[in-house]
Amino acid sequence: MMRQSFVFTLGVLLIVAAGARHVLDRLTLPPTTPAAPQRIVSLSPGITETLYALGLGPSVAGVTRYCAWPPEAARLPKVAGFGEINYEAVLRVRPDLVVLPEDRVRDRLYLERLGLPVLMLETLSVSGLLRAITLLGRSAGREAEAEALKAGLENGLMSARDAAGGRPRPKVLFAVMRTDQGTGGITEICTVGRDGFYSELIEAAGGQNAYTGKLPFPRLSREALIALDPEVIVEVIPGGANPEGARRDWQNLASIRAVKNGRVFVLTEQAHTVPGPRFADTLALLSRAFHPGKIDD
Repeated sequence: MMRQSFVFTLGVLLIVAAGARHVLDRLTLPPTTPAAPQRIVSLSPGITETLYALGLGPSVAGVTRYCAWPPEAARLPKVAGFGEINYEAVLRVRPDLVVLPEDRVRDRLYLERLGLPVLMLETLSVSGLLRAITLLGRSAGREAEAEALKAGLENGLMSARDAAGGRPRPKVLFAVMRTDQGTGGITEICTVGRDGFYSELIEAAGGQNAYTGKLPFPRLSREALIALDPEVIVEVIPGGANPEGARRDWQNLASIRAVKNGRVFVLTEQAHTVPGPRFADTLALLSRAFHPGKIDD
């Protein structure tokens, strides 16, 4: 038993330490699963939305506490939170496939030790999501549906890029995860970095990310925000928050061009907060925000 524990721990450390892309690529290949899984557990909201978009909703048996779309998904058994998994709850729903994000390597190992087929997907970038749709369709016997969904999303991206072609690309600050909306001011903000889902949407919609550093989700001080001086500010806040209060908070930074020119946009819809197949809605909104009056609704 001690030897098995040592071998398992060593395996975890080796996999976690191996950050090379080829290791992740190997891990995301579809495992041996039933040709048409009947009981699927999803461990991220974006994956849950993708499963339903592929027509696999009736097969979803368990989700996380943050899976809220479509509404029927919110009524399914909750087997995980944001970063933790209740393995007993997973076993209770008797899955024949567990789907989780690719950075959850340790969780994959635990799940496989329980004898569960696992599929890891990269959904934190637009390009990754498109690949994930293909992999998920192949693993669940929904190849045709996956190709149709992927083609529709790719056409939407192409249309947005074509519409923005040749137009000025405004500097965009995309703010997320603020918890002090409506306090009358902003002292610091968390924004999206250069790599990732929202940065790709900014580019596709005809903007450029105001933040050019290397951090994925940097926290920027009031002084840093003033120095960036974005032309457009997009902030995503929870649906229950006060969007008008959030907009007023930005008046505390009236010297910033986006605030001065009334180009602060607050998004509250749940579709805008999940890197998933509903990103077409977010992309259309960003296109209009970046080029008002020039891109058709």
